[in-house]
Amino acid sequence: MLKFNSNGRFGILLFGDLHEYFDYADSAKFKDMQKLMNAALDMYRPDLCVLLGDTFNTANCKDDPEGFKRGVKDICAPILSRNIPVCAIMGNHEHDAGCDAEVIKAYGEIENMTMRCDGVPGKADYRELIYSHDGKKPLACLWFLDSNNLCDDPNISVYDWVHEDQIEWFEKESAALKELNGGNPMPSYIFQHIPVPEEYKLLRKAKLPELPWSVEGFGKRKGTHYVKARGTVGYLGEGPAAPDYNSGQFDAWKRAGGVKAAFFGHDHLNDFSGFVDGIFLAQHKTAGFRAYTDGCHSCVRYVELSERNPLRFRQELRHFKEFGLKSESLGPIFKKITDRESMAFHAAGYGISALVSAGALAYFIKKLRK
Repeated sequence: MLKFNSNGRFGILLFGDLHEYFDYADSAKFKDMQKLMNAALDMYRPDLCVLLGDTFNTANCKDDPEGFKRGVKDICAPILSRNIPVCAIMGNHEHDAGCDAEVIKAYGEIENMTMRCDGVPGKADYRELIYSHDGKKPLACLWFLDSNNLCDDPNISVYDWVHEDQIEWFEKESAALKELNGGNPMPSYIFQHIPVPEEYKLLRKAKLPELPWSVEGFGKRKGTHYVKARGTVGYLGEGPAAPDYNSGQFDAWKRAGGVKAAFFGHDHLNDFSGFVDGIFLAQHKTAGFRAYTDGCHSCVRYVELSERNPLRFRQELRHFKEFGLKSESLGPIFKKITDRESMAFHAAGYGISALVSAGALAYFIKKLRK
């Protein structure tokens, strides 16, 4: 049972896209990841940790489930050794090995860790209630949703989405929780890997002078460049890799009522956030060093709910360097580079590319005139 603690707070610490592999033991990148994990756990002392997907290579889960479980436990050792419960969700890469049932079962068999199927068979969709500090009344709901993998038809979308039958399960469960909560929507918080398309409402199309600081959209949005819209905070390092098809999941959240925030992984560079139609959407960059990153910007996000009013929350990001940590896996440049400097490098690369293109065009025009 998850409960608000004696001071009326419930803290949740998020770790996104660790992307660890089976050769982790002697890896400097693994050590850096665990430095960040330990520092964050010591600072925030959360009541729950959430793994936002793409945590550990599932390649041998079916053939060696015990080895897979040992790997997950090693990765999460800083959390588990502190006896903090963990809720894990499926990222797209958890689906890669084609052994979804074995992955869900393995996570669910690790002590103090949860991943299960409450709804549509084969999908790791489940919910957890947070009770009052005395354990008598449920006050909020945490939803952990399986956003699937690649779309079966790449002409429709690169990435898949939360399917209609999963949305029906969410709506049915939300209605039951509303009845349990005296006819009022249960305050709810969503955690899933692949973001909803509505994340692009936190961005706007870049104007010509802004192109060097913009990012190109993903999928069918390629060719269009974006910057953060007014009111959006945080770092935009790449086009959000949301599906091109909109299954209506976000609209279902609005219909259900009570959904205050949704937190996503998947994009390793983005940590921007903002409100869309009253729902806080937060993108979470990687908390690891294995996959593509931008230097020492790996981060955690802390979310804190209030027992007095579970519809209110506070949240903050903290990056690797902000803990005062020193990296063992990065070179001298990326140890020191900041987000702002990273964007400057991006702008410089864009400018150099434009200059080269302009120079080549001028050269060929000159040749044609001869």
